Amino acid sequence: MRKINSIFVLIICFLISTQITAQKTDTSTFKPHGKPIIKIFSNFHTLLTNGKENSAFEIKRAYFGYSYQLSNEFSVIIKLDIGSPDDESQYSLLKRYAYFKNAALKYKKGKLCFNFGLIDLLQFNVQETFWGHRYIYKSFQDEHKFGSSADIGVNIIYEFNEKISVDFTIMNGEGYVRLQTDDTYKSALGITFKPLKNLITRIYYDFTSKNITQSTLSAFAGYRFLKKFSLGFELNYESNYQFLKNKNMTGISTYSFYEISKKFQLFGRYDRLSSNIIKNGENPWNLLNDGSAIIAGLQFTPIKNVKISLSYQDWVPYAENMSNESYIFVNFEYKIK
Repeated sequence: MRKINSIFVLIICFLISTQITAQKTDTSTFKPHGKPIIKIFSNFHTLLTNGKENSAFEIKRAYFGYSYQLSNEFSVIIKLDIGSPDDESQYSLLKRYAYFKNAALKYKKGKLCFNFGLIDLLQFNVQETFWGHRYIYKSFQDEHKFGSSADIGVNIIYEFNEKISVDFTIMNGEGYVRLQTDDTYKSALGITFKPLKNLITRIYYDFTSKNITQSTLSAFAGYRFLKKFSLGFELNYESNYQFLKNKNMTGISTYSFYEISKKFQLFGRYDRLSSNIIKNGENPWNLLNDGSAIIAGLQFTPIKNVKISLSYQDWVPYAENMSNESYIFVNFEYKIK
């Protein structure tokens, strides 16, 4: 692992030095500038299942930050995430914590982009952007903890041309909520390919080793039809899930949306999460959490940077002794970016 990290750092240094020496930057007309970043997710929901009464107003996430362009090539970003990252906690809906989501330096010139610090990760960034409804429901890998959306580390993105780009990342592997002081890192490689004008595909692989090796493999394809209808599909697999030996997770997610007009959009999504049966077992090891999610709704965009949606959300567990959880959600996203 140390050899891989050393080679990776050398590659980064070489590419940056090549870019800097190969091109001269005209800074005579450049003026440093910055802008605030504000994004808030809120909702009202009510449970429809088994006559239970469970409804509430929530602020699920609030992001506050600032980005500043130091020069034509260098910029910095700092962003706070105010929410409940540890959703497993019994107090997650009662308490709110502020975490640094980003504290990073970015270098971009020509085909090369380099990020260092507390950075946004690229594991499911393409899928989340294509899905486009993060304020309603997380992308599959984020929702089921196949990886984190940010971490301390370094990544490099190189665009060979308009159709293909490659990204390498080395990170702590613990996400942006937990600190790490051990000598374990996660390494990742992703390739994004756009063979056609409206088609985007991506394949991604990462691994990290402690007592055992955990790895994640995902593939995604998304297509936009005549700017009206879009369809995306992703397949995800994680071996030794959360470092549990021989306990693997598999999931698919498919989503689509149709633009009725500039302000109205129909959307739908189906997820399926399943675990394997370990040796001498009778049922999947994670049966209590295995299941399918169904989402369908209507989105209204009254003005730029404001989204409002009405949706039906259903979780169908695979365990026979568990019942469905069906909700009606009204979600809001408002931002300055």
